[in-house]
Amino acid sequence: MSPDLAKNTQSVPITDQPRVTVLICTRNRGAAILATIRSVLVNTHTNFELLIVDQSTNTHTAQAIGALSHDSRIRYVNTNTCGLSIARNIGLALSHNDLVIMTDDDCEVPPNWIAQMAAPFLQHPRVGIVFCDVVAGPYDRRAGFVPVSLSAHPLLIEDLAHWQTCDGVNIGIGAGMAIRRSVAEEIGGFDTLFGPGGLFRNGDDIDFTLRALAADHQICRINHVRVIHHGFRTFEENRALMRGAMYSAGAAYGRLIRSGQWRAISSYIAMFIAMVIVPIIENLRRRQVPPVLGRVIWLVRGFVKGLWIPARTPNHDGIRVVEA
Repeated sequence: MSPDLAKNTQSVPITDQPRVTVLICTRNRGAAILATIRSVLVNTHTNFELLIVDQSTNTHTAQAIGALSHDSRIRYVNTNTCGLSIARNIGLALSHNDLVIMTDDDCEVPPNWIAQMAAPFLQHPRVGIVFCDVVAGPYDRRAGFVPVSLSAHPLLIEDLAHWQTCDGVNIGIGAGMAIRRSVAEEIGGFDTLFGPGGLFRNGDDIDFTLRALAADHQICRINHVRVIHHGFRTFEENRALMRGAMYSAGAAYGRLIRSGQWRAISSYIAMFIAMVIVPIIENLRRRQVPPVLGRVIWLVRGFVKGLWIPARTPNHDGIRVVEA
């Protein structure tokens, strides 16, 4: 990372307010989504539309959002689809702007979030994706876990050869993610095999990021803005989440290599070392039994599956989208 990047990606006052879309995809969240919405609406960057794509199987979320229908910045659409990547692709297609900033329906964002997520796109023309920190809201640590994403310093990743991660797998997560819609269109949007509701159940963010890098777009990781995540999981749910993360990460690399991006092999090996070899060494040093055999199985299984599944053209037949 260059000194200029470290300086330029710090929190700075933003005088230019580009028009942006804030996208929230939701499913059966009900009135709980109102905390997310209200945190967005009080942002200091005011030149935005808030697009909500609702895949709920009931009307509770629609009824809750109806109380805010007087706010002209809110656009609400209902769809009969299932799957986070499908919902994000719908949001991208409906967006009126090139900059699309995303968070999840169980998060709250700070008042400077929109401005600081938009800033790297203005400062670095080749940046296609921006990630920020995601921290846990209050929860009982004895009962479970909240997924987070923290970076020790800002990063600008220029291509696959310079790929880095914050946790061994991801550079960031979708709860704090911004993209150029034009970049998404160029690389085919979010792959619907990935993410909740997809075959690989997870990994929509890492798959999208790797494909953007392969298409010569940069990734900017900032750490001076923090989204608060309230997505509590029990320890059993967290183990299932980790299995899904390993399976989907392996598949993302397998599909990338299948497409001829051989540079991704070194990144896959680096992830394998970080998520398997290093924990084994640490546990052996402490004279503990390494509990990472499952990671090996799911990483390899996902990689093989990714190698065998060809790229697919999204089929939108039968999709219903109704804008309120």
